[in-house]
Amino acid sequence: MKASSMTGFSGGCIGAIILIIVMYILMAAGMGDPAFVQMYHGTFGVHSAGLDQVIAGILFIISGGVWGMIFTWMVKNPTVAKGMLFGFLPTLWLLIVVNAVMGQPLFNGFHAKGIIMPIIFNVIIWGSFVGWYASRRLKTPVA
Repeated sequence: MKASSMTGFSGGCIGAIILIIVMYILMAAGMGDPAFVQMYHGTFGVHSAGLDQVIAGILFIISGGVWGMIFTWMVKNPTVAKGMLFGFLPTLWLLIVVNAVMGQPLFNGFHAKGIIMPIIFNVIIWGSFVGWYASRRLKTPVA
């Protein structure tokens, strides 16, 4: 695997772990199950509460890594701003494709929270981190 692909995958995985931590903090504050657990339950059903959380987390981390790899394939000279801009791609994927597969309304029914939270998570937190991580790891030497 090319260094840029591995960097993107690693950065995306770490970014997903950061999101998991944020979502569990929000859960502790009474905001309900993390979105990735809800998606897992919507797709695979409920089996074992504890094991479901672990499996959903692992799948979420892998998916963050795949999106991070796509970022490094598509973006030359990554920056925080480019990472944030790229973060709209997984946001749109979630709001259109994932919602359709799960039988949810597109764009979460256009409810403010249903649109703003994915933007905060995917653009501001994950996208900025992946852009920063890739920019630090893939710097080209200045001659």
